[in-house]
Amino acid sequence: MHQATATGQPLGRLPPDNGQGHSPYMRKSHPNWQISFPPGNSMTYYPSATDQRDCFTVSSTPTSVLKTPSRKLGVPLVLAAGIFWSTGGLFYRLIDEATPWQVLLYRSAALWLMLCLWLVIRYRLRTKQIFIWAGLPAVIGGLCLSVAFTGFILAMEFTTVANALFILAAAPFFSALLGRILLSEPISRLTWVCMMVAAAGLAVMTGGELALGRGLGEFFALTAALGFSGLAVSLRTRQSTDMLPAIFFASLIAALFAAVGIVLTGSGLIVTPIDLVYSSSMGIFQVGAGFMLFTVGARHLLAVELTLLSLTEIIAGPILVWTFIGEIPSWGAFAGGFLILGAIVAMALLGASTTATASRTPS
Repeated sequence: MHQATATGQPLGRLPPDNGQGHSPYMRKSHPNWQISFPPGNSMTYYPSATDQRDCFTVSSTPTSVLKTPSRKLGVPLVLAAGIFWSTGGLFYRLIDEATPWQVLLYRSAALWLMLCLWLVIRYRLRTKQIFIWAGLPAVIGGLCLSVAFTGFILAMEFTTVANALFILAAAPFFSALLGRILLSEPISRLTWVCMMVAAAGLAVMTGGELALGRGLGEFFALTAALGFSGLAVSLRTRQSTDMLPAIFFASLIAALFAAVGIVLTGSGLIVTPIDLVYSSSMGIFQVGAGFMLFTVGARHLLAVELTLLSLTEIIAGPILVWTFIGEIPSWGAFAGGFLILGAIVAMALLGASTTATASRTPS
């Protein structure tokens, strides 16, 4: 989520630059523009290439100790984050007996414990303040992300890893539609074209499954993509420090969903030790460690680079299960995935070119 959406990075909107010295990218003056964020935090600014808007993250590192952005550090960290995220399908395929609800429960519990430790280490006495400041958007975002967590696990139970990941890759386009409907955000012509291409890719992938009398897994994957999109839109209503509070709430709510599923199916809480290890690893390494790496690496890269480098998850995921499990994607999955990934790459690269041209145009 995964993309910033995804995927995993909080993106906020702001005018081109405000000249307050928060980052080397911010130079111009906007005296009428105001923003608030927790005391002791600092802003990192990224010119967006995907939707012609700027974006930023806020970190708990004081401005006085921030280092100059380094692509040599950011690129491998974000690539590594994509690799960690891509292991979800492989871990799930290695699970022997546990049901999807049991996997979701122990995955969410492990992630929650990891987040508790990370919050205490990162914010210490300011942990409560961070949650208060994140407010309702973090709760709503956590609910949406918990739906995405649940949909992802159920999708892999009923379809191939490739199908699930390729459909999840379309989440940014759902975010654009939700942003248009809920926040009245404009959609550029480029984004509309890319959305149509991605829709064609989804049609190719799901059409083949529906023709064979299947499609439940694709439905859950679409639900997960909508969940990630809901997270992205909810966080855009307020410039949040990071996604930690939202992920914290998501892990709790997803665990609740899992508990209800376990009760309804009568599967119980007992799983084999190896299944417990794999399920917990999905929470600690796939989601938790991947998010940490992405958060640190994102401070050093532009939005277009984050968009493209994060695609390693979508590419590496099917390759891992193909190599180690022998799960071969269908030709429909290849064709649909190619269209979706092509639309994302085009939106990132052409959007970057459009933004760069606009920035050089005299006002």
